Amino acid sequence: MEDLQPAASGTPVCLEGPRLVLRGVDPAEAELLAGGVCPLPCAPDYPHVDTGDAARLLRHSLEVDNWIPGFGMYLIVRRDDGLVIGDIGFHTPPDERGAAEVAYGLAVSGRGQGYATEALAVLTEWAHGHGCATVLAEVDPGNTASLAVLEHCGYRQVRSTGPTLRLRHQSS
Repeated sequence: MEDLQPAASGTPVCLEGPRLVLRGVDPAEAELLAGGVCPLPCAPDYPHVDTGDAARLLRHSLEVDNWIPGFGMYLIVRRDDGLVIGDIGFHTPPDERGAAEVAYGLAVSGRGQGYATEALAVLTEWAHGHGCATVLAEVDPGNTASLAVLEHCGYRQVRSTGPTLRLRHQSS
């Protein structure tokens, strides 16, 4: 996996997997995504229902000066056709314990092909290499596909107090 750090000009972080590129979202792109517009060529069924919320979360992080390059939102770009098929990213940078929460979503047309697993594995590895000791995720117990993605990537369930399951991936 290639890990390209942001340039001084503010170029977003890009991470690479075998079939995907995770392309960091810049503030102008977050604004477009929050409005339901994809800034790059995308699958016909992207942005998905949660994309706007993720983009607004990134915008909020920027507004309160709680953003660290790489610990934001990424577009999941399929290498074979260059289309955006989903997004993945962190709610916030790591906290004082070195923990950050990840979330992801794919267009329906990108599901069931291992793309979410690949994207999560790439982002988790990057996070552990950049000061994040623990990557957390929450999932609805009925979302068996997402739960399988998390478990396949080595996330393990931890105690949860609400209606969602909480999972954790520790750096080795």
